[in-house]
Amino acid sequence: MDSISKQKKYLSENLIVENLRMYGSNKEDIKEFLQAKSGNILAEYLNNKAWNDDSNNNTKVFLVRDKRTRKIAYYYALNCGILYKELNTIKMSLVERECVEKLVKAIKQSNLEGLSKEEQDAAYELLGDAYALFDEKIEDSDRATVLISYAQEQAEIKKEREEASNQAGDSEFVKNVQETYPAIDIKFLCKDANYKPDIEIEFKFGVYVFWEIIVPHILKISELVGCKYVYLFAADNSEVPKTDVQMENTIKYSKDYDMGLEEDILDEETSSEEDVKKLVSYYINNLKFRPVSEYTILKPHFERTCYTLIQDVEDLQHKRESIWYSHDQDNEMGLNAE
Repeated sequence: MDSISKQKKYLSENLIVENLRMYGSNKEDIKEFLQAKSGNILAEYLNNKAWNDDSNNNTKVFLVRDKRTRKIAYYYALNCGILYKELNTIKMSLVERECVEKLVKAIKQSNLEGLSKEEQDAAYELLGDAYALFDEKIEDSDRATVLISYAQEQAEIKKEREEASNQAGDSEFVKNVQETYPAIDIKFLCKDANYKPDIEIEFKFGVYVFWEIIVPHILKISELVGCKYVYLFAADNSEVPKTDVQMENTIKYSKDYDMGLEEDILDEETSSEEDVKKLVSYYINNLKFRPVSEYTILKPHFERTCYTLIQDVEDLQHKRESIWYSHDQDNEMGLNAE
């Protein structure tokens, strides 16, 4: 078998990338695209919807072709995205949340202007009851103090937000958040079922496409516009058999996001929890994504059952070098030379 460097060189010389609508003939070519044996959602999207979405700037689709045969080997789509951090929040139990929400409401009521004497007395009574509820429901006095401070802060934030929205007149259409972070959403990734390079490769084809085609594309974009993160919604679990009791944090799975997985990873007839773990492990171990934890990502209804994965753009180049080092145990590429 050829060395890793020769395999990569071959693919580099024999694969080209085109914008979906670079040629009018592409509109017919994409109808021949077939998804790998696991599902057909992504193939159907390219066959029937991608052209219009690309034309309307809903997404940008790119075809990876074999230079010699013009066969579409792979396609991917990129969107602008955004992450955000909610206004300061803390984790609370249902009882704690009840106490906090009642205090926020009571503070808001007591701060209203133009109240009559009777209404002011009622508002202060409501406020007193809200504070008393913490003594009644929260045994830990230190925790109660933290929650009360948080409720007071939230009441002030709500007041400022309402005042700002009233001045701007756009409260119905604006969500106030603590911080926003620019990102790129990898909307689709899919290999053609019938494509095989004319060289035996020791790594998954999807790994090459991601690290040597998509990552350089993202890095180029990041030089033109702010882009801190890249994320994707992977592994729809709609086809996973339901059990009587499902774990709250079950990893989501989909046969439709195969990303060049080898056939031994997914079985066409079964969709077990073990398959789920293998698939998500592929994203994490080979494409170096991680589960999102710190920020919030807006997720379309279409991808509601997907597992959200993310990584930092600034780390992509280093990870790109590391992934090939892991495949180059004999140091044929000289990656671990001192």
